[in-house]
Parts: sequence; C-alpha cells; structure tokens
Amino acid sequence: MPARPLIPASEELLALWRADPAAHDADFVARLLEAPQTGLQASLQTQDAVTVLDLHFGAGLGFLQTWRCFDRLRGQGAARLHYVAIQPHPCPPDQLAALHASWPGLATPARRLREAWPQLLPGTHRLLLDDGRVTLTLVFGALDEELARLEAPADLFYLHGRQQAFDPAASDWNAHACKRLARLAWTGARALVFEGGQAGAAMRQVGFAGDVVEGALAMGYAPGWGRPPSHVAAADTPLLRRPRHARHALVIGAGLAGTAAAERLAARGWRIDLIDAGPAVATRASGNHGGLFMPALARDDSPLARLTRAAFLFAADRLRQLGGVGTHEGAAIAGEACGILQFGRDAKQALSFEQGAAQWNYPARYARWMSADDTRALLGMPTMGGGYFFPEAGWLNPPSVCRRLLAAAREQAEVTTHFGRTVAALRREEGHWLALDEQGEVIAQAPVAILAAGAQARTLAQSATLPLNAVRGQVTHLPAQGFPELPVALCGDGYLTRPYAGRICMGASYDRDDDPALRASSHAENLDRLQHMLPDIAGRYAMPDVADTADAAMPLQGRVGFRCIAPDRLPLVGALPDLDNSAATPTRLDAVPRHPGLYGLLGYASRGLIWAPLMAELLAASLEREPLPLPRDLLAALDPGRFALKGAATGVASEE
Repeated sequence: MPARPLIPASEELLALWRADPAAHDADFVARLLEAPQTGLQASLQTQDAVTVLDLHFGAGLGFLQTWRCFDRLRGQGAARLHYVAIQPHPCPPDQLAALHASWPGLATPARRLREAWPQLLPGTHRLLLDDGRVTLTLVFGALDEELARLEAPADLFYLHGRQQAFDPAASDWNAHACKRLARLAWTGARALVFEGGQAGAAMRQVGFAGDVVEGALAMGYAPGWGRPPSHVAAADTPLLRRPRHARHALVIGAGLAGTAAAERLAARGWRIDLIDAGPAVATRASGNHGGLFMPALARDDSPLARLTRAAFLFAADRLRQLGGVGTHEGAAIAGEACGILQFGRDAKQALSFEQGAAQWNYPARYARWMSADDTRALLGMPTMGGGYFFPEAGWLNPPSVCRRLLAAAREQAEVTTHFGRTVAALRREEGHWLALDEQGEVIAQAPVAILAAGAQARTLAQSATLPLNAVRGQVTHLPAQGFPELPVALCGDGYLTRPYAGRICMGASYDRDDDPALRASSHAENLDRLQHMLPDIAGRYAMPDVADTADAAMPLQGRVGFRCIAPDRLPLVGALPDLDNSAATPTRLDAVPRHPGLYGLLGYASRGLIWAPLMAELLAASLEREPLPLPRDLLAALDPGRFALKGAATGVASEE
C-alpha cells in the first residue's frame, strides 16, 4: 500500500505521552531496562550487535536510555546497536525539544537525536549516529501496515499493552498482531510490554512467556514448535547470529555503486578487493563532470517516489557525514546543495506537479511547488513554466564522490585496489569466487562477489541473462564564462548544473547505440533542451552553433557515458538469480534459485548519485543480517530475481 501524508503528533497525543511513564518517566524506563529480566544488558554484553524494535517510541525515551546503556558498556560487548521504531505520528523538532527538556540526564544523546531527526515524510528513514555505531531506523507510517512490511530481526521488543490509546488506528495486541512480532523475533528474543496485562495472553499464544516486572511484562521468545521459513529469524539460536559469509568481498566496479559498497562494508569490518578495468575510480558511467542528486515525486507515491525519497534523504545525510560538499579547494566532495528547480515537461505534467504538491503538502525543506511566475522571478528570466523546487538537492561531481567513498572505506578497513584489471570471468571454487582476467589469471578471490560494474556485468556468464541495457548519454560542457548566473541547478527534459572548474554540464542525450565518440547531433539536442527550459537563453548567452558542424570540428567539449538500465528503471540489489538451476519458472521470489555468495548493485540508470549510498547500505545490512532500511514491498521491487518470475517484463526500457 502506498504511503499517505503524515499527520504529526497532536497536542492530545503529546499530553498522553507526558502522562505515560513508559514515554515520559526517564527514571522508570531506566530501572526497567536495567532489570535482568529485560535482557538488554545481557544482550549488549554477549552479542556482537543488538537490535531493538520499539513500537511505543513517543519522543524517543526508550531509545535514549538504550543508547546510554550501550554507550556505558562500550568495549565490553556489542560493537553496534540497531534501533528500529515505527512512529505513526512523529513530533516536529520544536515539540521534540520541549519533551526532551524534561530529561536533563539525557541532554547529550537527546541533542544528537534532534540534530539527526528526519523531515516529517512518510516511509523509512535510516540514520547513522555515534560514528556509525548506532543505527536508528525510523519508520513514519501506520503501525499495522509498517509492522507487516518490516524486515528487522529483533533481539528486544518495546511494546505498550494499550497501543490503541495512543493510536486508535492500530490493532490491539491480539494473536494475529503478535504473530507479526514472532515473525521478526530471534529465538531467545525478549519483549518488554508496558502495561501488558491484556497483551500477555496473546503474546503467549505465539511463543512468548514471562513475568511482571514493575508494572510491565518481561517476556522471552522460545516457541515449542518449528518456525515457518517466512520468519525473518527462523533458523538461528541465541548468540549464534554471525553473517552467512566470512567478511571478505570482491567488489567488481569502482564507480558510484562499487565505492559505496566498499565503504558500507568496510564500516562493518569487511576486507575488500576492489577491481576495475580503468586506471582509477569513476572512469566509466560515474565519470561525468557533474550530475544531479534529487528525488522523484509522484501523485500516487509510486515505488519509484518512495524509493527515491528514502535514497535521497539517506544520501544527503551521508554527504554531510563524509565531509560535506563545496566548490572550494579542499572540499571533501565537489558540488553544491544549491537547490534544483524541476520543470514539468509539458503543461499536463506541470499541472500534475501542482496538484501533487497540494495533495502531499511536503515539508518546505523537501519540495514545494513554484508557478511559472515564481520560476521566472527565481531565475531572472522567462522559463518553460512551473515546477517543483527541491531546496536541499543539488549537483555533485561524481568522481569526487567515488574518491571520498574509497578514502572513507580505507579509513575503516583493509581495501586492496586492482585498477587496470578487467574481470573476464568468475569461477566458484571451494566456497570462493575467483575473478579471472583475459588470460585466465586470478585477480583476487573471496567468499562474496559483488557486481557493481553497470552494463559491463552483461559480459559475465552469471549475470548475462539479466535484462540490463546500456543507453548512451552524451553530456555537453558549456563554458561558464558569460553564462547567466543561475542560483539553482535545473531539471526538465534535460539538466543543467551550476559552474564548476569553468564548465557547466548540460545533458543528456538518450541514444540507442554504442558509439563512444562525441557527435555534433547530440550536442545540438542538448542545446535544444536548454533553450526549451530557458526560452530567452540565446539572447543572454552566445549559444554555440553546432547544427551544421562536422564532428571533427566541434566547438564544444563533452563526455559520453553509458547508463545501465533495467526495464522497470529500478536498481537490481541483492543475490543474483541462477536461472540455469531452475527446473521451472518460479512464481515467488523466495523460489528463485540464487548463485551462492554472488550479489549485484546494478541498474542505477541516471540516478547513481542518490541510489549508491542507500543501495550499498541495504546490501551490507542484508549480508550482516541487520534490520533493512526499506520495507518488504520495496525490497521485492529491487530484487534481481524479479525478472525471473513468471510473467515478468524483460524488454528494453522505454525512453524518458
């Protein structure tokens, strides 16, 4: 079910939280979490990583006390804390600060939480805190729907027995609702149920048992029956939840997808062998001078809109954590969060944009509608019409992103680069993947291999059947001197960056051929796109005339790259299908056979700058069996096995 506009916490709900000890009494919650029956301290002291699922988050009291306990035991057990919370009606920042003022003993973690607090947008928000040691996954949406879609194997649950008192739309804790908890529980998981008298009976029906501790039920999960394969944590016993693979991976491709994968895995202690045919990072599709990072919006909040929202917000946070963006010398990443104005391609789409803005009432920091008069005033010249303005979006230099990601990976773990080496074949031997060059020599080997080389993945036997297409894109580099100074980047039927290193990027063509050379006709198409967005630009800038220019005498520079595109325009993230071992066409994703230890980060098309960070986080979390940063339906939309299902479309993607 698509998301709906959020309804923030009302004054009535805030009053209920203040009156509820589990949501507002810091001493009460601290005592409960310190009790041995709760299981928090034992988990933190005996496990490598601990996951808490909180369904009574309020203003975050349980999270802050859990974080404090985790921090107090630093170096004595768990290296990572994963905290997942579903919040139907989140607080805006000012209300959050007012509630936090009642907990002076938690002032420091409360301030950090507020600094990281996401915009009030529906969906899953992945926040990395405490230098990545603490992962907070906030899900803003209806509790029943989001719990059913959650992929988060949990060690501890924080629940409230009177959930409907705080959220009338939520189900009470009947046996059906409690089955959703059992689906997520590791064997031996604990549940702390505030005011849990009525919920206790239903919890016992699905395998929980326990006793009363200071007004709450402290229960353990130990079902006396076998668990279905559909359960997230079906197979493991307590304290034995290591990753499925040794922490060593081959990453094939050193563009945005590959360097992001290396960084996210290195953050978890993985050893990386990074292989690329080029002499350095970002020599192919990720090598453009400039590209846009922005979400996509849709009135029906389509899977693409939901995915790009989560990806854009996570990418923006990661850019800040990696040192921020700028055009000054020494900037960690070259680029600007200058804002992007996205025009409607035509009057019909512009009207849809305007209606969607009214329907969703996005936070002003995220997106707002601008009329044709507004866009003209912003740019100081006539425009093609109205559109969305994304204040925190912008443009980036992709090679600088790749360089920073690789540097960050090296700061966290051992990374060996193999530049100038082409992977001609992959071979599986004794539980390892061997990457072989054209002469059959082994470049590197590891138990895990990740294909992140875009359309080049089609040259390997294990991924040759994936429906990936290489689509030519030529970017035009306009001299910045004399170009009107625009305060924002532009997007319409093309895109335009702001100046960097004396050049402005304008693009991009969308061609169904494999010609790597610059050509005048593609430059002419890009200039037409520019004039469509800015009808008076020719009167303000000396537009090059390339219409009748031979390719050999072109007055303009540029670059040709090849986008890797799947038929549905969504990335392929996860275990790659092994169709040679499929006796029949599967009808479910869990029935698709997979290559053991072989994964893909593919099909980023023209959105690599926002896809790369979240898709890498998703794959790394999956390999580590951590809570995933997206709901089940969106995970299915990204699964590389989706094209193996009966009736799946595998044709060539249509043009944008």
